[in-house]
Amino acid sequence: MEDIINILQKAWLSIKPYETGSLQLGIAHPLDWFVAYETPTNKALIILSHLPIDTLEPSKCISTACRRRDDGSYYISCQLIENTQEDVFISMCSNIIEYSANALSEKDALKRVAARYRQWRRLMEYRNLAVLSDEKRRGLIGELLYLKQVIENGKSLSEALDGWVGPSGADQDFVYEGLWREIKTTGLASDQITIHSVEQLGRRSETGELQIYRIDPCAPETKDAFTLKTIIRTVMDLFRGDEKLVETFTDKLNMVGYIDLEIYDKYYYKFFRNDAYEVNETFPRITRENVSAEIIRCDYVISVSSIERWKRG
Repeated sequence: MEDIINILQKAWLSIKPYETGSLQLGIAHPLDWFVAYETPTNKALIILSHLPIDTLEPSKCISTACRRRDDGSYYISCQLIENTQEDVFISMCSNIIEYSANALSEKDALKRVAARYRQWRRLMEYRNLAVLSDEKRRGLIGELLYLKQVIENGKSLSEALDGWVGPSGADQDFVYEGLWREIKTTGLASDQITIHSVEQLGRRSETGELQIYRIDPCAPETKDAFTLKTIIRTVMDLFRGDEKLVETFTDKLNMVGYIDLEIYDKYYYKFFRNDAYEVNETFPRITRENVSAEIIRCDYVISVSSIERWKRG
């Protein structure tokens, strides 16, 4: 299937500006999809169906409708009402179409549309939809590189993905076999990493692992340069063929505030190396046990060169 975002953009462009109208998308899908301008300036995605859809709650950015037509069919629409979120809306529409494309029936496709729309609605309501900062992009890249490494080392796809617990708010990024792993990303020449809470490196009695990834921004022509979207596509390809794992992976990306926007292909990075450190009872860390209960937040910086003796071979 041709890239859905390109199909959507071309279809909306083919409708004259400031004129209402609709155009059917020529794609293979269990549902009949249309793009439209329901007002002269507001894009809409429309489904014509023989069946109604589960309730689609509107959001601050999107209005929704499911109306029965005179011929007995149903007119289902999502209309963008906040044009500053146009890129997000187009990404949402593309993702919903792709997610429901492999449904075996119209009924199943509508269920998938409703489920994926609800996920996007939650993201748009409760997450800051600004583009991830450079720091957050590099942090996510580090976690994805580690996830890829875990899979390549033989862990099953489902176990590897289930162990990526950071996006759901866990204190550390990964947990496997009861042992945690915290991923930090810094530049090649940097000697510092920041720990953002007294829980991030576990309790004094716990043993875990600190992984430090060396990643720097670079020019597009740099050898082995890649973007955040590149590494996401690479990891996503590992889950292809298992729809549930693809959905879970997408959900975790959404949890950290990532949505598939073209702008992420403008920022290039180069990965140099990663080093592992054993975090044991002698490792220099601040933990909840040695901080007063009255202190509710604690960030601190560790010198990487000073923890060389905890480095694994």
